[in-house]
Formats: sequence, structure tokens, C-alpha cells
Amino acid sequence: MSTLTPIEHTAIGALAGVLEVSVMQPTVTVKNALQEGRALPRTPLAFYRGYLVNAGSIAPITAVQFGANRFYELALKKLTGKDSNQAGQIAVAIAAGSTSSLISTPAELIMIQQGRNQRALLAEAQSYVAKNGMTALYRGFGPTFIREGLYTGGYLGVTPVLLEFLKGSSALEGYPSSTPLMIAGITGGLLAVTTTQPFDTIKTRMQANVVPKETPEYRTSITTMQHVMKQGGGLKALWSGIAPRALRIVGATFILNGTRTFIVDKVEASRTAK
Repeated sequence: MSTLTPIEHTAIGALAGVLEVSVMQPTVTVKNALQEGRALPRTPLAFYRGYLVNAGSIAPITAVQFGANRFYELALKKLTGKDSNQAGQIAVAIAAGSTSSLISTPAELIMIQQGRNQRALLAEAQSYVAKNGMTALYRGFGPTFIREGLYTGGYLGVTPVLLEFLKGSSALEGYPSSTPLMIAGITGGLLAVTTTQPFDTIKTRMQANVVPKETPEYRTSITTMQHVMKQGGGLKALWSGIAPRALRIVGATFILNGTRTFIVDKVEASRTAK
């Protein structure tokens, strides 16, 4: 198990989050447009609209996910007296992801509203709070809580567990050394996107339609789900926008895990050498 502290993992998570957004931001723009039923941007620069708020929100979100994951990992070890087993690793990652929804809910809401209203970030945040109040920043918290838990459980839980299993498997003998990482990353990423997509769709619709009196069909998570299914022809509508989001999450799985592994290995090697 890593000797790095939760604070150190938090710092690594912040850096990894910025790197991930810098690469994958266009897929977020496409996904939101498809889920909201609006036209795609017409210029390359427009695909990065909302980049600053997304990077500024993802950095603390992944920081919390990495840091909370390490904190819960150590807490579980203290409670049980031993390192986490595979189920424990996945449970810890899910808990860390759910914790991060406290940050991701308001951050994503403002990003979505900014994309719809074409305002500057600060102006959008001020306008939204003035009209709706501070508590309204947590509109869509329920589906976000579930989505973040399942997502983080995929990339910080399932992917590392599967990677360790594949590294010790004789079935991949003779294949390139990168094969276990490729299989684990793609599997963890696709598992995360398929399980979280309905919650992401519901969350996005709720945060795009923030005035219940004007759009009562989006008043709650349940009414939003019912409306999306009725409007889109059944359950399949809940998976709207899955293609760009799948690309983003699989990419994020590699970027986040790769960054964490690289930095942790370097720090551990440096400490061992002393």
C-alpha cells in the first residue's frame, strides 16, 4: 500500500484533474449538447467554452476523490487491522466519489448554465444565485451523488483491482506489457459510463432546467426520468450522449490512473532511495 498521505494524494488528484479536462473538454461539450437537445458548437474554440469552470471544478473534485479514497483506505485499515481486499478497495472508491459530489454538483450546474446563457463564469454564478438562492446550487445533488460514487468506483476501484489481477494472470503471457493496463482501463471506464449514464442524463436535464414553475417536468429526479423516457421513447433516452461521454470517461480512466501511478511510484522510489 502507498505510504503517501491523504493530503499528498489530494494534491496529485488536483493535477490529474486539470490534465484530464485539458484533453477531454470537447467531449463534455458534445455530451451536454446531445443531452440537452441543442446544436453542437460551430467553432473549435466554442468546444472549450466552460473550460475554466470545468478545470476549476474538476481539480478539486478529483483532489477530493483521490484524497478521500486514501483517507477512507487508511480508516478501513485502522478499523480492520489489515489492508483492504478487492471488495474493500471498490467500496472505498465509491465512498470517495460520493463525497466529491458536494463539489461537483454546484460546479457542473454553473458550467451548464454558462453554456446555455453564454455569460462569463462569475457573471453566471452571480446571476444564478441572485435569482435562485444558494441552496439551488445543489439542484440535481441526488443523481450526482450516485453518479460520482459509481464513476469513482469504476476508475479508482475496479480498474486498479482488475489491473492487479491481470498482471498476475498467465492468460496474457506473450502479449505486450501494456495489455493489462489497456484491458483494465477500458473495462473500468466502460463499466463506469454504462452504470452512471442514466444518472448523468437526469442530472444534466435538471441542471439545464432550473425553474420548476416554468418546467415542472424537471422538478425532481423521478419526474425528470419519467419525462426523459416519455420524450425520448423509453429507457434508451436515459443513455443519450453516451458515446462522447464514454470516450471522455475511458480517456479519463487512463489519464487519472496513469498520473496517480506515475507520481506515486516516483515519490515512493525517492523515499526508498533515501
